[in-house]
Amino acid sequence: MALNKWLDEDNSKNNKAKSKTKIISPFKEQKLKIIKESIRKSQKQEIESKDPIDAFISYVSDFKKFLNSRTYLRGDLDNLITWINNLNYKYKELFNSNENLNTNNKTSNIELLLEIPPTFLDQKLTLILKKYAYKDKMNNSDRYYLRKLKSLVKDQLKRARIYQIVNQILNQ
Repeated sequence: MALNKWLDEDNSKNNKAKSKTKIISPFKEQKLKIIKESIRKSQKQEIESKDPIDAFISYVSDFKKFLNSRTYLRGDLDNLITWINNLNYKYKELFNSNENLNTNNKTSNIELLLEIPPTFLDQKLTLILKKYAYKDKMNNSDRYYLRKLKSLVKDQLKRARIYQIVNQILNQ
């Protein structure tokens, strides 16, 4: 009779199930809590830093903390691969967003350039300004004329300020 008690399949299945739930369930709950906390932290960081550069820098600093906390990296190869893939993905996102900003800036410069009358500047200065707006390759003489144009603009802005003061005096 004692052997039947030990060999009974129903009792052994129940005992195994009870022992598994006692041992595994607390670990699963703990793991789920850790995952939920990490998700909350990452969501808070994304909300706090909407600037993509700040988000990328914070992600790099998290990666540095991860690396510094490890002494034996061979065991963490899977984690390292995912970190590096994520860093690469975020870098590409950042690079693409900067490209979009530069193209928008370029189009706005070209639109502003079209508003300037063609007879306002010399032909040489107009060509240099177009090169600068279109981000074309410039040589040394182009840079010289660009500096000359910048100094001319500064002088004219000083004069414009004086004319504004005179205009205010005359209108009072």
